[in-house]
Amino acid sequence: MPESSTPRSRVRARQARMPGPEFNVEELAARTGVSVRNIRAYQTAGLLPPPRLKGRLGLYDAAHQGKLELIRDLRAQGFRLEAIKRMLSHTPEGAWSEYSLISELFSTTFFTVEPPQRKAIADMAAHWHTAATPAQKERLRKNGLYREVGPDEVEMLSPSLERIGVQLAELQVPLDTVLDLQDVLIKHCRALARSYVDELFMTLLQRLAETQAQAKAQGLPPDPQALAGMLTLFERLRPLAIGSVSAAFPVVLQQEFDRTLQKHIKSKHTKGARSRS
Repeated sequence: MPESSTPRSRVRARQARMPGPEFNVEELAARTGVSVRNIRAYQTAGLLPPPRLKGRLGLYDAAHQGKLELIRDLRAQGFRLEAIKRMLSHTPEGAWSEYSLISELFSTTFFTVEPPQRKAIADMAAHWHTAATPAQKERLRKNGLYREVGPDEVEMLSPSLERIGVQLAELQVPLDTVLDLQDVLIKHCRALARSYVDELFMTLLQRLAETQAQAKAQGLPPDPQALAGMLTLFERLRPLAIGSVSAAFPVVLQQEFDRTLQKHIKSKHTKGARSRS
């Protein structure tokens, strides 16, 4: 007997046609932890479809909730709205719950290689034997390497980078110079990370979400082996992505040092020739 004609499949088909529960925007906010203001902002940005109107009342359903939970999780992981919109535009309808399930596997600490450490903002400049200025404190708050946990306390997300800063202080490199270097480092690391995420990790996640959505459409539960396999694959890709930076940077650093040194020597030689003439 074909699968589509079995009693179980007919029950699933009837259930698929039955409308699910609906709720207003306040109830959607309570279910997802996303504020009403942000829900409406996501609708305006085209990330979340409008509700079904019943008179003047807007009603949301499970599809809205699943999509909103995905947006919430991706925002928590640092994705910008533009990146989320691009990703959602290539995702089949109904796969939002699968993405939410997948995002739980890759929390905000998945790529972290060391535990964060707490430190008072007032002590951030202690190795320079001075107190950080308000402008310097603001830079520390905004550069992404520190997460505020109190009025004057942060979690250092990379204690190793903090130790490098201490060694630079011992070499009498000014604090503002260290902050400038950190800003440049973060800017280029973030651009590289986005490329890895967009071109590699999200492509794999989309493939898995589509597979899980197809299984769901057939009335099958999520495949734990597929999820476990994706987690294993990401575990292997993680050190490769991080290691590629460590492998390439020394080569590029040497090239830039040689290029700048040659440019400096050439400039000195040109100035010397002009002065002699």
